[in-house]
Amino acid sequence: MRRILMCVLAAMTCVLAVYAGGGKEETGARQVIVWHSNSGVLQQAFEHLVDEFNRQNSDIRITAVYQGKANDVLSKVKAASMSGTGLPDIAQLDATAGLDMIYSDYLVTTEELGMDTSSILPSALAAYDSMRGHIGVPFNASSLLFYYNKTAFDKAGVAVPGTLDEFTSNAATIKEKTGMSAFAGVPTTYELCTFLASQDGGQYISDRRNGHDGVSSKVLFDENGTFRNFLEKWKSLYDTGALDNLTSGVSDAFYSQQTASMLASSSNLTTALNNIGNNFELGVAFVPMVDENATGGVNIGGGFLAAFDTGKGNEDDIRRVIEYFISPEAQMYWARETGYIPVNSEVEESPEWQAFVNENPLFGVAFEQAVESSPMMLGLWIPSAYQVYYSFQSTIAEMLEGKRTIDDAVDYMAELINGYLAEYARQNGD
Repeated sequence: MRRILMCVLAAMTCVLAVYAGGGKEETGARQVIVWHSNSGVLQQAFEHLVDEFNRQNSDIRITAVYQGKANDVLSKVKAASMSGTGLPDIAQLDATAGLDMIYSDYLVTTEELGMDTSSILPSALAAYDSMRGHIGVPFNASSLLFYYNKTAFDKAGVAVPGTLDEFTSNAATIKEKTGMSAFAGVPTTYELCTFLASQDGGQYISDRRNGHDGVSSKVLFDENGTFRNFLEKWKSLYDTGALDNLTSGVSDAFYSQQTASMLASSSNLTTALNNIGNNFELGVAFVPMVDENATGGVNIGGGFLAAFDTGKGNEDDIRRVIEYFISPEAQMYWARETGYIPVNSEVEESPEWQAFVNENPLFGVAFEQAVESSPMMLGLWIPSAYQVYYSFQSTIAEMLEGKRTIDDAVDYMAELINGYLAEYARQNGD
């Protein structure tokens, strides 16, 4: 009886996986299994793309399986890798997977797939470059954006700041004229990958190209002075009394007009527009740089498509599916529906995209920012990434509140991260 029940459950799992791909599997079609992390509006858009591929192709069928958030997908990929069974053909992962993927025995690099990546935005493609080649191709690409209440900025008579110094000079005016804080939030690793790495045309936060050429052995932000420079500028902004140290609920504060601006992913654009409605006019702009010498731009975040060797010898099918997801048509639809950056450079010249951006100019800002950003702007691939993420935030908050000096904050974070790197090296025999 137990064996029968297990068989029934296994059959039900297969059925659910098929329907997660958007329809009934066609007889004779070769299946390409894709694990993804899209929910809500993103899932609707993703399933539309899957349905379109399946409608256009009779020999290959995508079976898309929702596996939870990005870190859940990574956990399940790692578990399947340890057992050697159950891996998907393709997985949608985020940047925190970088360190695991460059050492994965099952990963098939973009070069090994024989993919033509010449049409992918250089800054987006570079985000997944590693010592063994590209660990995947960008799909749901995003970048940090400066979201601001244009109605409030117009009322205060201030322009969008290009640097933190410019923001400091008008922050108090925004608060005085509107009653809102000028900005809310405390930077994490995500924001610092822009604020630190963009300085002087491009800097690395840690050695070995932020961990893309193997596990970093030490951080560089204490030696090159980028963290200290940022903290000095951020403290000046905080000292205006117009910056709220919020570590959660920042979006809600922005939507309810308690704060006039925030930093958030470009992927939040559709959600922001839906939440704001007609309450005020939304503006989005390039991220204010630390100073006038910070010309590197922003790093590309979001997620990528990684391919795996599942023993089926279906690399050609996998390549076709990935090429579809990064095609101009698929990326244009994905960008329109979600706010993510279209990673295919051919989109920029498309009359359809140009018409869309003319009618919806906010959706073109992140793409323009990505085009102008240096491929040297890389995400940070380090062990204990989540602990570092929140440690940056808490340390910056403590510095602003007078619990740490700027020098102490720099030294503390350098010592903390170097400790994580040393421990990882000891555990892995490096």
